[in-house]
Amino acid sequence: MMYTSERDYHSTKLIKRGEKELDSSFSKFADWVLEEFGWRPINIIYDKIDPNDRPKLSLIFELQGQASVFHDGSGYDEKKRKAVVDKFKTFANENSGVSDNSDIWVIFQEFEPAEQAACNEGIPKEEVEAFKVKYADQSLWEISRFGAYTTFFFLTKEQMLQSKDSGLQSEIRAEYLKLLKPYDEFNYFNLENLPIVFDNKENFDEHYQGSWHQFYK
Repeated sequence: MMYTSERDYHSTKLIKRGEKELDSSFSKFADWVLEEFGWRPINIIYDKIDPNDRPKLSLIFELQGQASVFHDGSGYDEKKRKAVVDKFKTFANENSGVSDNSDIWVIFQEFEPAEQAACNEGIPKEEVEAFKVKYADQSLWEISRFGAYTTFFFLTKEQMLQSKDSGLQSEIRAEYLKLLKPYDEFNYFNLENLPIVFDNKENFDEHYQGSWHQFYK
């Protein structure tokens, strides 16, 4: 998972903006990944990490779900990961410091989910508060953001269910998308993929003891 605080995220964002390009020494390798696995990484970063300066290779794809081709249901598909490492070694230029016996740790990341989180968290608190006030008289109790996800809490379970039947939930989804759009730099949000959840304060109090820590645990 890519986090918005990481260097990999900021480097990839520059590429998406057209302010930077993929390191040309990785171009043929990226083409091979596309041919072999169906997706071309938009960014590739090779560096070293602690402990012991272990080499790390990050393949960063653009859209959510593209990196899943490297998973087998319980984690990374080790055969695919080994194939990526072996091929990377054959493409790496002489100045990269890569040798046949380099113990490379490879990870596969996706830019879109991290950018969606940055977009949602980038909405000023005042705008979210104003949105909540707009629906307060319809029993909306709280709006809670966590990464790309937003949870809308009604006061009671009954009110939450009624809000679905009345079409209020659909209205909230459409209006919140409008709130997001000015911050959605790469147009990653739409009504179909909008990560919105509806809940209620009764459930929050009963099952999470009114604790945000427990809720997001």
